[in-house]
Amino acid sequence: MTRYAKILVLFLLLAAPALARREKLALRADSLELPGAPSAVVAADVNGDGLRDLTVVLAFTRWGEIGIEESVEMDDVEGLVEVLTVIPSLVDRRELRLFLGRPGGGFDPAARSMAIGPSVLSLEEGPPGAPVLALTDEGLSALRLRGSDLVLEPLVRERPVLAGTGTFLPNLGLVKDLDGDGRADVLLPTAEGASVYLSGPDGLRPEPASRLRFPLDDLQSAGRGSLSRFHPLPEVRDVDGNRLPDLVLRPAGGGWTGFRVLRNQGGGRFSEAVSPMPKKLEGPRVTYFGDLDGDGRAEYVTEEEKGPGDDASMRQEMKHAKRPKFRFRLHRSRPDLGMEPKPFQEFEAEGYAFEGGGDEGEDGVFIRMPGSGMQDLNGDGRMDMIALTLDFSMLQAVKVLTVQRIGIGLDFHIQCQGAGGKFAPVRGLDLSGKINLNLNNLKLGQTSQFAGDFDGDGRADFTQMGRGKTVTIHRGRPDCSYPAQPDLAVELREAPRDLMLVQVRDLDGDALADLLVIQPQTVKEANVTPPVRLDLYLSRGAG
Repeated sequence: MTRYAKILVLFLLLAAPALARREKLALRADSLELPGAPSAVVAADVNGDGLRDLTVVLAFTRWGEIGIEESVEMDDVEGLVEVLTVIPSLVDRRELRLFLGRPGGGFDPAARSMAIGPSVLSLEEGPPGAPVLALTDEGLSALRLRGSDLVLEPLVRERPVLAGTGTFLPNLGLVKDLDGDGRADVLLPTAEGASVYLSGPDGLRPEPASRLRFPLDDLQSAGRGSLSRFHPLPEVRDVDGNRLPDLVLRPAGGGWTGFRVLRNQGGGRFSEAVSPMPKKLEGPRVTYFGDLDGDGRAEYVTEEEKGPGDDASMRQEMKHAKRPKFRFRLHRSRPDLGMEPKPFQEFEAEGYAFEGGGDEGEDGVFIRMPGSGMQDLNGDGRMDMIALTLDFSMLQAVKVLTVQRIGIGLDFHIQCQGAGGKFAPVRGLDLSGKINLNLNNLKLGQTSQFAGDFDGDGRADFTQMGRGKTVTIHRGRPDCSYPAQPDLAVELREAPRDLMLVQVRDLDGDALADLLVIQPQTVKEANVTPPVRLDLYLSRGAG
């Protein structure tokens, strides 16, 4: 991509257990009131009744009072007088709140709560015996409900790399199956790398199966002079075909140049980190490393842009920026995980499918197109490719400089993988939408995504949001296609303030996707955290 096209696209975007197939889609609305915005929402069965509960981490500010008592002398009064002075104050508070699941669907609005301090660093669904797991300054703890009280019960004592930061970080993804036995384990990030804690029949074992050292210095951004230090959280997946999950470390830049692999040796032990590729690779850049065809052995995807040339006009550059063309090559990996030089398949496709821009230290930048990339859409175990093209006019691009707003059309293009690793375009799709960008606050005004399985057939459904109160759901088909007309249109209680506050996930444990919308509410008091309403649209109990 030429420098002009890179800058243009970056400007526009950053300024921007299984059930049978459900024949009729339906969602039931529910709501929960919160005193502030949730930092994390974890769905797990905390009280052991077989129903999922919602554990919510909150951070909010409330008015409080500071009382100062002092003894003073007063005229015409013998002796000292006790005076109490009350000073208004703002108090920051962090809480855990537990909303218990109801048998007929939904959650009890009468929450159990406990105050937490800055030593609680993260929270997520846990391994067996610890439905909700907390990362703390001291290690790992399980959330328990004892009577009506919530407590954090220590399980593992080992200080993580985040200890002492006082920062809560959701969605770290520490709970993974690390030994291939089907039980979730925990990867605890440490100053040198990570410690592996395996689950046994009685729950999480208190001693690590291994302690791993990551090549942290080699994964930092080169030549930037940054005061920050990058600590990777590995991607956990089998890349060498032995049916055991390996650890993949990507560098700070986000690309694949200089990535490392720690191969699984069984029993929670991993090899030293190896680099399958040289730091400087001639030819097309690598845009993906992972198992494409479902055999457990990773393949490489390289991308070569077919640009208009250095002497192209601005109009040609604009056309290419909207609908770029790429040649993709698929390469098998060798036993040492290096890339076979000769591709086993090549194809051309239109649209942005992967992070764009140049490598670290070049004039390019990494950008991420919303909803693009590799994903198994039809549930056949093979990865399919999703790409995006844009639609905007030259007048819009010029007008944005004055009105600071622009509407950009989006269209999705799918390459569906069939037998033998062959990718073929899906014809006749109509999944177009629109992004409305306000450059004054960089709010994303529309988004579309392939997320969630709303009917239980194992395929990813297409969820489109951003059209006011209406959310549409389009069922996925065996050939990776989607109907233009939605299978369900959901009218939300209120249009989302920000689409980053909308989640598609299974909240009630019926293996069907639900919608969660975080809705900040308006308050009159200044300098006080506004309350939030959690709007839930649940499949359980809906008909």
